[in-house]
Amino acid sequence: MSGALRHAVRPAAWRGALNADLRKARIAAPARVGIAVALMFVVGGLTGHHDVAGFAALGALVSAFCRPDPYPVRVGRLSVLSLMIVSSIAAGAALGACASPVAISVVVIALIAGTAAYFVSALHVVGPGAVVLVFAAVGAEAFAHDIHDALQAVAASAVGTVTGMVASLAPWLLGLARQGVTGRAGTAPHSESGRARRESVTVTLIRAPHVALLKSSARIAVAGALGAAVALAFGLPHYMWAMMGAVATIQGVAYHVAIHRGVQRLLGNIGGALLAAGLLALPLGYWGTAAAIVFFQTCAEVAATVNYALTSLAVTPMALLLTGLGAGLTPGAALDRVLDTLVGVVVGVVIGALTISGADSEHLRTAGRH
Repeated sequence: MSGALRHAVRPAAWRGALNADLRKARIAAPARVGIAVALMFVVGGLTGHHDVAGFAALGALVSAFCRPDPYPVRVGRLSVLSLMIVSSIAAGAALGACASPVAISVVVIALIAGTAAYFVSALHVVGPGAVVLVFAAVGAEAFAHDIHDALQAVAASAVGTVTGMVASLAPWLLGLARQGVTGRAGTAPHSESGRARRESVTVTLIRAPHVALLKSSARIAVAGALGAAVALAFGLPHYMWAMMGAVATIQGVAYHVAIHRGVQRLLGNIGGALLAAGLLALPLGYWGTAAAIVFFQTCAEVAATVNYALTSLAVTPMALLLTGLGAGLTPGAALDRVLDTLVGVVVGVVIGALTISGADSEHLRTAGRH
């Protein structure tokens, strides 16, 4: 453990945190995510459902997952993710409607983080990870004060997930529709070649390394709960943000990668908090806030393949504006975000060091000799 913690403060561990490869940037998939999220805000605004439009937008974020997957494979994985997002919001809303004690809320949402991490890893899902489901559950708990609120949040998120799935699969669906009209078979974008193996979600789950995944998921759940507990001990008002920081730092990654992610998340949060503080001080209203959320979410999707610090730079104001849309936040919340993230990152790194694998330890020893 001591060697792992020493590695966390070595300059070599921080080196490369700001490396960015702009050649990896993509526009089409991020644009579809942005369109799906924007559509949810437009529908929510035009129908007068400003209070739950954010949950529909969270559901639409399912389109941010599984971007490298062939479309036929993506269908099953996105379906599972959609169910997970809606279930997380339902669980969070139930906690809020029942006015659950803080300890119970922390434990339940930490378990959501661990469960989400398990399925994301078991299904080989590429994307934002379990932290999105934690954010959804936390937001739903803060919003729901009774069963009516809970049902509204769940319904809105369900509509959002359907919209997000359609957005993600749009090129493939359009290709299939075109084939149906013309009667000519064609090759849909990212369709599977004859050599590519199509495997059902059930088969993928059966073949998953369950013992290793359970250990990793337990580590993530413990890190999340401990992050929230430490933030509570320090008197930070948004302690669940510390849980998100811890989960995002170690979700499904090796220890040396977790160090990089922690540094990148912290740097991105500092810059993003400055942007958010300025925006929260402005009278943006519903439409201005929605436009800013869509802009930052799209930027985050573009940056996702380039650099995690840049992604965090965009995600931070997006998350704060989305939270403020329903709960109302002052510019001071931006500082809280940085402090909570710092707590979460430190807790995530410590838990990662305590549970470091033999392969990771060997990697650190090898890296230390160079």
